[in-house]
Amino acid sequence: MTSVKTPRIHNLDLLRFVSALMVLLFHYGFRMQISGEGGGIGFPELAPLAMWFDIGLLIFFAISGYVITMSAEGRSAYEFAVGRVARLWPTFMVCATITAIVLTFWPVPSLQPPTLEQWMAHAVILSRALGQPFLDGAYWTIAYEIIFYGWVFLLIATGLFDRGWRILVLSWLAVSACNEIAIGSGVLQKLLITEYSGYFAFGLVLYKTQQHRSAANFCVLGAAAIWAMVTPFLTEPDFIETYGLSRHVGGLALIGPAALAAMAIAALSPSLRISPGWAIGLGGLTYPLYLLHQNIGYAVFAHFGTEDNRWIVGLVLVAALFLLSWLIAKGPEPTARRTIVQFAQRLEDGLSRLKQRAVQAD
Repeated sequence: MTSVKTPRIHNLDLLRFVSALMVLLFHYGFRMQISGEGGGIGFPELAPLAMWFDIGLLIFFAISGYVITMSAEGRSAYEFAVGRVARLWPTFMVCATITAIVLTFWPVPSLQPPTLEQWMAHAVILSRALGQPFLDGAYWTIAYEIIFYGWVFLLIATGLFDRGWRILVLSWLAVSACNEIAIGSGVLQKLLITEYSGYFAFGLVLYKTQQHRSAANFCVLGAAAIWAMVTPFLTEPDFIETYGLSRHVGGLALIGPAALAAMAIAALSPSLRISPGWAIGLGGLTYPLYLLHQNIGYAVFAHFGTEDNRWIVGLVLVAALFLLSWLIAKGPEPTARRTIVQFAQRLEDGLSRLKQRAVQAD
């Protein structure tokens, strides 16, 4: 297994961090009080703005399409899979374990305390496939990421990632539109991420177009952008059902283009004048911060927050989450990643030697 160095785009590190903060503010500043998961504590003064910060998820999906396409360049399917497992799994299990411990001692209102079976099911990340609910509501997006990775793995393995990808992307967008507008299949929605496919596809095609500009590539990029801009209108009924209110149609028309523009500008613009160490550090905080913030935050507000101290509790909570995310990003995450990659290297080398011996024996 050869090591392929993926270039680091510091602007995307910063955008990831900003997007994570948006999602955090959406949960604490808007969702928490409506859902009651924070024990009735909330920040109604932030809600009119925070209710739009689910745009952070759209930005995440677009960044993922771009970065995963970039990281797949020059890699075999095996190398790609190892890289994704090494990147996602260790931090996920550390954060899931911390979340399970916190929720055991400080349960979130309206949620059942975690069980050993539920925690163990998270070893495959997609715990719902084993009949267990996620320990944190934010994990559903990680499930979509893994599904996307799975399709990229298959495309690399079949050689279609470099040839025929335009037809595949257009087919994906067409099936997504048909499913969301007419068919309504839950299986297709999960398997092909039909609600959010426009964002993953936009990031994928943007990278491909950046490498090879052509009229055909720009047409596919436009198709992905159009479907992505439709997405907020498709998901709004679920928003209304969950929160009991509807958002202005003008805002819905803006958040799709804003998410795509933010991601494209970050990816294509010269790097901002910021220390690479700071950019990488903030980008490294993003994944553990995203995994830790939601239900742990609700638990803290529910057990320690009051109307008088909610701002202090919120500031201390966010600072603690930053510190914990930094410790994870600097400690167990890189160590576990290296261990997994080294094990995969030894496994591949061992299988290669066995294959050579079998050939020699014949």
